[in-house]
Amino acid sequence: MRIRIEIENKGLKSSHEFESQNMDGEVLRDKIIGFLSASGVFEGAEEHAGRVAAGRDYSSSGTLMDRLEGFIRFEFSNTWFTTQELRVRYETVADDIKLSTVSTYLSRMNHDGLLDRRGNRNNRQYRLIEKIEPEMIPHQSIQRQSNYERRSAEGR
Repeated sequence: MRIRIEIENKGLKSSHEFESQNMDGEVLRDKIIGFLSASGVFEGAEEHAGRVAAGRDYSSSGTLMDRLEGFIRFEFSNTWFTTQELRVRYETVADDIKLSTVSTYLSRMNHDGLLDRRGNRNNRQYRLIEKIEPEMIPHQSIQRQSNYERRSAEGR
């Protein structure tokens, strides 16, 4: 598959060609969208630009745990994921990170009530816990959520 994109912006013309022989069409599409986002093609849509600016700068500000939390909220908002899947995706947009570091932070986020966890050690998956009204959840879960909020406020 070969895709050619021509961009003209304020008199500057550029042409980009993407070619893949063994790549899945969806993977190629994601790479092209990533390229176009990085090149600023979507900057005209203010809502999208704001979302990209707020949700995609994972390498500069805050603690690593804060950056991973933001990344999970943006990339894995409503799906189960493994430690390895998170690591691979995070490394495509930010710095390299050790698998043990990702595992440690996911475990902390689970303990703090931010993530749900299922499976055994070899097949463990995590999912972001949706915030729900306090009267709908048992007291223990409320305590875990407030522990997370307290630790976030402390800057951990």
